[in-house]
Amino acid sequence: MDEQGPKSPVAEMPIRDWLEDRRRIGMQPGLEATMTMLARLDMPQMHFPCVHIAGSNGKGTTASHLANALTLGGNMVGLFTSPHLCHVEERIRVDGKLIDPKQLDKALHAIRTLATKAPAIEISYFETLFLAAMIVFRSVGVDRAVIETGLGGRLDATRACIADLTILTDISREHRSILGNSLKEIAREKAAIARPGSPMLARWPYDRGVRKEIEEACSNSPGFWFRGDRMELYSFEDSDKAVRKLSEGDGILIPRGFFDGGMPMLYDNAMLAQWAAVLLGGNPPLASTVVECTMWPGRMQEFDGPYDIGFLLDCAHNPSGLTRLKEELILRREREEASGRYFCPDAIIFGATQQDDLDAFLHPLIEVIVAMNDPMLVLTEPTDGRTPAISADNLLERIREHHPSARVQVRPNVRVALDVAIEEARSGASNSVLDSVTGTIWSFGSLYLIGDLLRLLGKAGFDDLQSLVSSPFLDE
Repeated sequence: MDEQGPKSPVAEMPIRDWLEDRRRIGMQPGLEATMTMLARLDMPQMHFPCVHIAGSNGKGTTASHLANALTLGGNMVGLFTSPHLCHVEERIRVDGKLIDPKQLDKALHAIRTLATKAPAIEISYFETLFLAAMIVFRSVGVDRAVIETGLGGRLDATRACIADLTILTDISREHRSILGNSLKEIAREKAAIARPGSPMLARWPYDRGVRKEIEEACSNSPGFWFRGDRMELYSFEDSDKAVRKLSEGDGILIPRGFFDGGMPMLYDNAMLAQWAAVLLGGNPPLASTVVECTMWPGRMQEFDGPYDIGFLLDCAHNPSGLTRLKEELILRREREEASGRYFCPDAIIFGATQQDDLDAFLHPLIEVIVAMNDPMLVLTEPTDGRTPAISADNLLERIREHHPSARVQVRPNVRVALDVAIEEARSGASNSVLDSVTGTIWSFGSLYLIGDLLRLLGKAGFDDLQSLVSSPFLDE
């Protein structure tokens, strides 16, 4: 820890500039700085229990549905997630609402004052915002908080929260330089959020080695597997027993007879959250009610934009996330067209940050393009990412290797990319023989790209980004 005087330039910065300056520190695996700062802040995390969530994909969606289920059940609930799409306040919510910027500034001032106190402590951007969440949640008196890990689990700052339930979403290969090269190593890092004596709820992984790592992490805790296709919960001790048949629907979240083996991502995450609410006790609202009341920005988000063009935005940003998105989009097309509704985009805006395996990342994108009648692909470069964007020219070169005849436009500037996609959608709508067709644009590949598009499309206000959209508590 560095010695730093109270009159240093860092201590005199405007508070938001000081927060941005934390980015230069980068990632700091380990809990030493976080725990030291929590002690200086009088241990705010001790004032409320938490649910701690880790995994490769679906963490934020599961967290938002769980937080909303608990809020709808009459609790005041804090929610901490990352990263944000448009405003840093998105990372800290109470009952679905972004906290007021003044609340965040007050917490940041308290953190900086104590961080610059000798011996000074260098804390990262992520650590700072986690500490701010703990301060705000204590200040407003939440009954409980739902906390999403930043990266991994074992060395993540969020492991300092006091969790009486932990959740693991799916496990896939990501951040290999930090978490390890194998699925088993990654599972071991993420499953380390398990707390002795407190239950863990985990989505069923088909890899036996991954299951073993997760079960071993819970050797001193009760553990439960959730399989979306069965919509059932069963203990780790029963993991080797014959599984039950596929569910035909529960009549609540999935209509009976609707389920055919392809669980939509949103429903899968919502059911995982529902089982978590059940494990916490009480009488949670129906999962269908929670889904109806939840809008998690940038996750299968649909709305009408300029010229009544339909937009579908999703933050899928790694190979497993894109694969799951591809499966859902293809399944949805089959179902929509079976009902007489057209479901193909006129254009797809795609951009990404650096990937461990670019070919594995692009393969599901190519499958979507082929399955959706070769819409125009507009390649761009998202801004403000934690890691640099992949150049649009590099993406074009790799995509041509897989799909030489793809219709592609390269527009590194996101605003220009959006204009090109809108023009293509309007052209497609004018040439359609179907009535009321106004064109459709999809976008995925990067959280930062989705944030860029939400800002450009006027969907980035605090009210637009609220995650609980219908509740008797919203007007209080």
